[in-house]
Amino acid sequence: MQVYQGAKHLSAPLAASVVTIGNFDGVHLGHQQLIENVVREAQYFGVPSVVYTFHPHPVKVLHPERATYRLFDLKDQQEQFEKRGIENVIIEEFTRDFAKVTPQEFLDNYVLKQLNPKTLVVGHDFNFGADRAGNIPFLEKYCAAKGIRLIIIPPFHFEGAVVSSTRIREHLKNGEVQKANDLLARTYYLRGHVEKGFQRGRTIGVPTANVHPDVEFIPRQGVYCTLTKIGSHMHPSITNIGVNPTFQESGKGPVKIETHLFDFDAQLYGIEVEVYLLKFLRDEKKFSGIEELKNQIQNDMAEARKYFDEHPHS
Repeated sequence: MQVYQGAKHLSAPLAASVVTIGNFDGVHLGHQQLIENVVREAQYFGVPSVVYTFHPHPVKVLHPERATYRLFDLKDQQEQFEKRGIENVIIEEFTRDFAKVTPQEFLDNYVLKQLNPKTLVVGHDFNFGADRAGNIPFLEKYCAAKGIRLIIIPPFHFEGAVVSSTRIREHLKNGEVQKANDLLARTYYLRGHVEKGFQRGRTIGVPTANVHPDVEFIPRQGVYCTLTKIGSHMHPSITNIGVNPTFQESGKGPVKIETHLFDFDAQLYGIEVEVYLLKFLRDEKKFSGIEELKNQIQNDMAEARKYFDEHPHS
């Protein structure tokens, strides 16, 4: 799979292609419908498939107060595209200047000129260009004039509601891990390198790997049953996402992800790991002291072990 930093950075314009445009945050069930259509059309015409996406998230640039953080890092998005058969990904840097490009200019200069699409595949709620003036009626007219086939993917429903990145974020903020995982059609995870922490876990007999995630979005703070992936191996683990209020006077501070791997003893500093969230156990809370904290950790670990006994992982 080829990744390009902007449409104008292609070594040469494509002779023909099938293109989809969007943010694809999470590559959830709804996005997967678009991608399947793109791959199918590209195979039918014998031309390359292209996903055209943007970074940072446009909302983050235009409405920073809304704080729309990506669910996963960009690397994950590319992995998901490649896994589903996409051949080319264009990541356009989204800036305030780029936001001023009109729908007509965008389609003429960035899409048509560079990609020569035979087919364009978009979601039902697709908007683009300055002031989001490019909508489905605009696209229909444009594609008809240029002889481009347009496929509009209807909303994808799961359990009575439309699948969206916003809905997935809500579930994760509520600790509803399984609901989020259902909409993603995979297990939500946080990826990052293991850094040196305060070593508090060691002093209470529960060493933890301090994971620095590559995303700004953080699910509900608290304790989770998790699987931690090191290399190609999954290890049952228990993870705390939070600020360690027992050790923080203010109860504030940077959010940390600390994961304890069961029956595992090795140094992980500097290694990249993925922490998969399986089940939310409890909210983070402030304890009166070390003893109370230790007792709670033992209870949490017993509950997590019970979970893994009942749900053996493959």
